[in-house]
Amino acid sequence: MAPEAVDGALAWDFLAAFFASRRAFTSIFRRYEARVLRFAKEAGVHREDLVLPPTDLARLFFPKRLQHLRDVRLAALREHAHGLFREAGIVEPLDTTCSHAYHEISILLEEHQSVVRFQHLTDPRRYQQVFEEVSGYYPTRLRRIRKLFADGLRRVEELLPGWGHDRVVVRSLYLFGDRILRGVYEEGGLVGLYARMYPSGGAAQGYLEAGKSFLASGFLPPARAALEHSVQAGRPTKPPPRRGKPHGSACAVEARRLLRTMTKPS
Repeated sequence: MAPEAVDGALAWDFLAAFFASRRAFTSIFRRYEARVLRFAKEAGVHREDLVLPPTDLARLFFPKRLQHLRDVRLAALREHAHGLFREAGIVEPLDTTCSHAYHEISILLEEHQSVVRFQHLTDPRRYQQVFEEVSGYYPTRLRRIRKLFADGLRRVEELLPGWGHDRVVVRSLYLFGDRILRGVYEEGGLVGLYARMYPSGGAAQGYLEAGKSFLASGFLPPARAALEHSVQAGRPTKPPPRRGKPHGSACAVEARRLLRTMTKPS
């Protein structure tokens, strides 16, 4: 279960690091898949039967990108996970997931660095041994890491409702959420996350929470913008169901009320 109280700054740093790491890995994974499929098409074979020459095998990954993912993105993610959970005395599987992702990338990087070093081997038998090893390691390792990020995302989504009223998380998501969440959800980055953070109110509630937080501190321009987003998000895009209110309509009503108070002369 999510902790009753959360350090909002740590939670936000963790979220930003998680989605940055996931985005970096996804880019590496897609590039790997595209290159394998292109090499297989050029060779006229199924990818399972593909045998690459040393130079092409060494080009499946950019070592510097793998190293950046490990040493910058995942190292920060692991540190923030430890700070948010472990150092607070919380036993949290997400903390373990982040550490495992770091170690899996480390192994993949070491494997590929060996391939790059050995790409000029003149002994065909030695190279065949290297190829047989990594041709199995690469897809297996990548699938493991992809699953770790998928498991991590599911757990993040379970924790989100418990973080949905923290001032730092609420404001940071509103200001930077679309950037760090691009490509994560079909509905759109921030809207998709709001749907999971606020199951009953969705984006209308997310924008409302941001607007109320900014308004309480006297930050009127962002408060007004967030409340207007809440009103817009609360408008039904299709006929409402026969029972119940349209999704987020109550939040939109409150957002309109707050906007009216902001227009009244003091």
